[in-house]
Amino acid sequence: MLCESKARIGFLGACFFIGVLVASTVVPIGLLSDIYGRKWVFVATLCILITACIGFLTAKSLEELYVYMFLLGMTFPGRLIVGINYAQEFQKESWIEYVQPFNQAAQGITLILTAFYFQFISKHIFYIELTHVIFVGYMLV
Repeated sequence: MLCESKARIGFLGACFFIGVLVASTVVPIGLLSDIYGRKWVFVATLCILITACIGFLTAKSLEELYVYMFLLGMTFPGRLIVGINYAQEFQKESWIEYVQPFNQAAQGITLILTAFYFQFISKHIFYIELTHVIFVGYMLV
């Protein structure tokens, strides 16, 4: 990727947001969760997510990364909208107000720890992606 132009690398980030837009508008994930139930939409989202994570581990070209980044973007509404609402259905009434802030804090801590990992431990993403695949696979079981 060091030899690629900045425009091609930048498009990698754009693919994520294109996936978010497609999953939010063309394939309205929220509406599908209301029709078919949150559980099945969330499970389908996790299946797409694990496909994208495995794809990141095995990709050999930038074009493949575009596809997997698009798929990762498509999981965004299912994970962060449907998934949070699905998790709230299992909470006691007194805990519901804490689920959303806890989720956002966990996401922020994850970003900080990932940045720390890349800055001080390693520039390789393999072990982070492998942990992600194992975690998502565990959630599916």
